[in-house]
Amino acid sequence: MSDLIDKVADLIDERDREGLEATLARVAFQLSRARALTLWRAFHRVDGVWLRKCAALPETVGALPPPQDDLPLGLACEPLRLAYETRALARWRGDLMGCVLPVLGEKGVLGLIEIETDGDLDEDGLSLLLGMLRIYRSHLAALDYGDIDELTGLANRRTFDDEFSRFMQAEARRHGAKRIEDAWGATSHIGVADIDFFKQINDRFGHPYGDEVLMLFSGLMRDTFRDTDKLFRFGGEEFVILLSNCGLDDALAAFKRFRAAVAAYRFPQVDKVTVSIGVTSMRLHDTGSAAFGRADQALYLAKRSGRNRVLLFEAMENSSVIEARATPSEAELF
Repeated sequence: MSDLIDKVADLIDERDREGLEATLARVAFQLSRARALTLWRAFHRVDGVWLRKCAALPETVGALPPPQDDLPLGLACEPLRLAYETRALARWRGDLMGCVLPVLGEKGVLGLIEIETDGDLDEDGLSLLLGMLRIYRSHLAALDYGDIDELTGLANRRTFDDEFSRFMQAEARRHGAKRIEDAWGATSHIGVADIDFFKQINDRFGHPYGDEVLMLFSGLMRDTFRDTDKLFRFGGEEFVILLSNCGLDDALAAFKRFRAAVAAYRFPQVDKVTVSIGVTSMRLHDTGSAAFGRADQALYLAKRSGRNRVLLFEAMENSSVIEARATPSEAELF
């Protein structure tokens, strides 16, 4: 009993999604007494549902490996597809036996746990695991209540500093402690995006249509950026994107694709909407506020120079407009 209580405590002690997934994989592996276990994360792209292998045990007990190649649900094995579609346990028998359990959240299937065994499944362990998944779902819902923006479903501003710290720690692990400062930003970047003239949308069409623009805008963000990128709504019409493991050219291309996607989209009643984006690369020992401040200055210049564009802070760092920046009025720029 004490061992079970410890496992529950391990699960609810986690406060971020990646750590929660790692702990869930470890606990599920122990409770099911599996020969092997794989945790898949489910996510949506424009072309349908995809799966990402985010843990594989026993090889990586207690830690998530680097992101794996993504797998379309349509190409996954039958037990994975069946468990996702029915939201229920799917079993199989062959040279190895096992099952797939759906990991459910408030809005559907969040992931899948694939369990392999040498013989019959340990039914007592499986029963305990099902109970642990209910605890996981409740704990995740409690975390999301405080950390997720209710309107758009993106992470909120409250989570940014902690997420930024984890983001930078992951970059340090990826590149090593001896990485020189000048090269630090080669693979990690931040963008601050602001919908142009959003106040006019609310004034002309009303706040319900403004809210719909925000929801559809956040959907375009999810469709454009990778599942591993971090997306935030900072409040109002301002959004933040963290990109890692990509070069500056690829990062700028992603931000430009997003700008073009927004400009091409026809929003109900409102029709055309544009977005301005300021971008900067991360620097050694950066803080969230410092990196955000640089990207925000580039955003300011994007507004000043015509809106509906992506500007890089480093390309204009010595600009007199940046140096002489005064706080703009919403009527003037936004």
